[in-house]
Amino acid sequence: MAVLIRDADVLDLSGLRKNSNVFVDDGRIVQVSSDIPAFSKIDYVIEGKGKLAIPGLINAHVHTEETLFANSIPDTANHIEWFQNYALPYYGALTQEDAYWSTLFSQALMLMHGVTCYADSANLWPLADAKAAERCGIRAFIGMWNCDLNTPFARPTDKCLEQMENLLRKLSKSTKVRAIASLIGVNTCSDELYKGTIALAKKHKTLATSHEASGHEDVVKCVKRTGKRPIEHLASIGFLTRQTLISHATDLSDKEVRLIKANDCAIAACPVTELKKGKGLWKFGKLVQLISSNVRICVGTDNANSSNNFDPIKSALFLSLLAKDYALNPSIVNARSAFCFLTKCASDIFSLNTGVLQPNFIADLVLLEKEPFLLFGDPYQALLFCDQPKIDLVMVGGEVVYLNGKLLKIDFNEVLKEVEKRSQRIAKRVLDHGHCKNCS
Repeated sequence: MAVLIRDADVLDLSGLRKNSNVFVDDGRIVQVSSDIPAFSKIDYVIEGKGKLAIPGLINAHVHTEETLFANSIPDTANHIEWFQNYALPYYGALTQEDAYWSTLFSQALMLMHGVTCYADSANLWPLADAKAAERCGIRAFIGMWNCDLNTPFARPTDKCLEQMENLLRKLSKSTKVRAIASLIGVNTCSDELYKGTIALAKKHKTLATSHEASGHEDVVKCVKRTGKRPIEHLASIGFLTRQTLISHATDLSDKEVRLIKANDCAIAACPVTELKKGKGLWKFGKLVQLISSNVRICVGTDNANSSNNFDPIKSALFLSLLAKDYALNPSIVNARSAFCFLTKCASDIFSLNTGVLQPNFIADLVLLEKEPFLLFGDPYQALLFCDQPKIDLVMVGGEVVYLNGKLLKIDFNEVLKEVEKRSQRIAKRVLDHGHCKNCS
């Protein structure tokens, strides 16, 4: 479909272009200029006056299957208690249909926050999640639970790798929904599983991702088991590469920052999660060193009981504020850099041709109302620090999937009804089996 967005202001990392016309055809941006394009084929015209077009946002770390349990884990639970006493019992009660509806609901909420692409690195039912993504039109990178040690979901190493490769193959032909090679983390995965995972990522030209140094307790366990801190251990077994995306990285040493940089790994930071769970990001984290070293950074919202939201701008805001305060230097990261974490930096990490609004790039974009905060001043600051503007349109791969407050490919009211019903049922199943205390 050929779409013309007429007379909008356009913002990406190159700056602000006022009163521009954005022409999209066959899923790509064809032209951005002050002139109306001289194309005979325009199927759809969208009035952009008074609006701001930005690249679609990328939520680089999220768990969509956990949303049926949103706001159900006490915010007093620490990292270990949260996982063992609540998350594991919930996943034990989750069915494939539950996973589908939880994921569809999560995807809908992300689209409503201007997210055109997300990465989910640990789910039980990845094909159900992929089905939901195809239905609602969002771009997705989907992984599955893979671990061979110390959890109820552990499987033999060869079985993990076999299922991982099957998923990579099954989702290889989709234009919007792809698989990533994903692991839980160093305390639940053997060295053999790590080595096999990075080999599969290289073979299938995708990312390998893992939750590492999520909290100080994880580091202590890793040192006890391997004699090294998590990132040091992963470097010693060859897991750190340019295709490696480390999620969380809450507790790092200076040496580990150097290893991440030397191996050109990327970090998916989830600062709201770390702060909410009291993991010690301010005490143990190395945000300033990561930013100063020009480590590739993107941000994620994690899950519905960690940050409890699907707004990656909020994650970028917290990351920026923490870094500024920790460094005692507000210039350590500016609003434009935070905008990059959400767009071009993340796009490059996932090897997407998105993140900017320029000819030949894939047309993943969002159209925002400029009133009230985007009317004047620095638009990067307005997006990061002010209240979220109203979203008028979300386009993924040239397809309009959200327009004027309505999701176009799914019935959101139907999704809400189904999710509410399933949320109550799964909470009851968890309680009936005595797995989870204080669940509601």
